[in-house]
Amino acid sequence: MSQQRNLGIAVLVAAISCTSAAAETRIVLIGGAKSEGPAQHDYPNGIRMLESMLRASPDAQAVPHVVVEAHPDGWPPGPAALAGAAAVVLYFDGLEKHPLLDVARRSYFEAALQRGTGVVVLHQASTVPADDTELGLQRWLGAMRPGMFDRATELVQLTPAPHEVTRGLAKFTYRDEFYPTLRFSGARKALSPLLRAPLHPDFREGRFLVLGKPTVSTVAWAFERPGGGRSFGYTGAHYLAAFDEPGVRKLLLNAMFWTARLEVPPAGVRDALPADAAGTIARRQREAALQPRRLDAAVVTRASQNEVIEFPWGRLTWYVSGKLGNSDTLTVGRAVIRPGEQNPRHHHPNCDEVLRVVQGRILHSMGDRTVEMSAGDTVSIPTGVIHNARNLGNEDAVLDISFSSADRQVVGE
Repeated sequence: MSQQRNLGIAVLVAAISCTSAAAETRIVLIGGAKSEGPAQHDYPNGIRMLESMLRASPDAQAVPHVVVEAHPDGWPPGPAALAGAAAVVLYFDGLEKHPLLDVARRSYFEAALQRGTGVVVLHQASTVPADDTELGLQRWLGAMRPGMFDRATELVQLTPAPHEVTRGLAKFTYRDEFYPTLRFSGARKALSPLLRAPLHPDFREGRFLVLGKPTVSTVAWAFERPGGGRSFGYTGAHYLAAFDEPGVRKLLLNAMFWTARLEVPPAGVRDALPADAAGTIARRQREAALQPRRLDAAVVTRASQNEVIEFPWGRLTWYVSGKLGNSDTLTVGRAVIRPGEQNPRHHHPNCDEVLRVVQGRILHSMGDRTVEMSAGDTVSIPTGVIHNARNLGNEDAVLDISFSSADRQVVGE
């Protein structure tokens, strides 16, 4: 009798857990490395703004079991982050830096969309290499931007078309960088242009234009995917200041709700952030950029001042960094990997890395590529590329490493 009672309790607990999990609405926000000047292409802070907007919105707070998961500095490791997601927001550089050029990553991203996960793409997240034949973003997004054919940076008036995503949205005017040239999916009946504007391209085919002829272009769209699921795209948000525009905030909050299949209120999703939340971040960046360099003379660092960190797989020794006080722009060190060991796969969201093998033989992985390297070989690793090294030899592998930032950041798997 006791066993039957315990079994009944277990079944009840399991049923409650399943019901709770089924009711959960996960919205996953994915950013990338900042790639331009102060308050431009600031994907990490843009993702943090979107996270704050969702968490602060009274309408989001009123929906049971809404979970917001933010990865501001780059693509999260492994498929678990997208498992069960109701919607995913992508905001990062495109072209050759596009995270979905990674085959494994693209595989589980497409699997999530096939299950009906919604997707929001901002600014360059819909930009692919001009000759791309792999990504196939059109069928998932309804549109994509091939290459860097043109762009327009100007003050524009945006007039919304009727749609759930534009509920509560009136005409609004602000300055941003937009992309006039998009390539749309063949399923045009499923695509709804939401915002269109006459744009004057100031850059086309690798040349700056003195005065471009106006082109009426779609800058925001919604797409109901043929196999189920919803997609939304917006080519603006080059500047962090865009996230302080009331019209942009409402548009993006509505889009996140709509793609996650949450009901968009008749007046649109309410915003409760301070009006200058993004502007405050932008001002701090501009002030920091104007600060004079701290170092104006050569600095000698003794061996005893080096930072040495031991790991189960080996050792890192830092000679130069902002923390050590002997550079404003670089981090320089040495990695030692013991025989048969490897360091965890990781990436750097704020800097490039150059690695040179001083001693030993390693198998170096970079995204979905691997290469064997020995003494004297050098590899240059761009910002955001996931990588690691495994020692193939019977002696310590010694690697000289340097980074293009005095504040090297790491996101590990």
